[in-house]
Amino acid sequence: MSKGESIRDEEGVLKRLGVDAGLSRNEASLYLRLLQEGQIPSSREAEAATLLERGMAIISGDGKRIIPVHPRLGIANHYRTWREAMVKEISERRMRVDRLILELIPLYDAAMEKRADAGGA
Repeated sequence: MSKGESIRDEEGVLKRLGVDAGLSRNEASLYLRLLQEGQIPSSREAEAATLLERGMAIISGDGKRIIPVHPRLGIANHYRTWREAMVKEISERRMRVDRLILELIPLYDAAMEKRADAGGA
């Protein structure tokens, strides 16, 4: 693909960036635009914030432009940050479930004791 060349199935790529890479429609569109144009003005930093956070784009050394990271590295960076977030969420959920279990055990124990005292084992 030469500079400024378009993708044959842009709609399909946008959908795959959404489904497979987890980007919103706007993020996917902006990433494709960055890849095709090579840069956007840094005045659009707010719009590109997610791409910057996920390592799919960087701010140029002079601070005037946002430039794309090579797709191999950009998508890998995004996947890594997504995976880290998922692992963190799973760990946090497990800790919440463990606390819930500890809260429910006394209820179960009390009910079993009451049942045993009533002679209904």
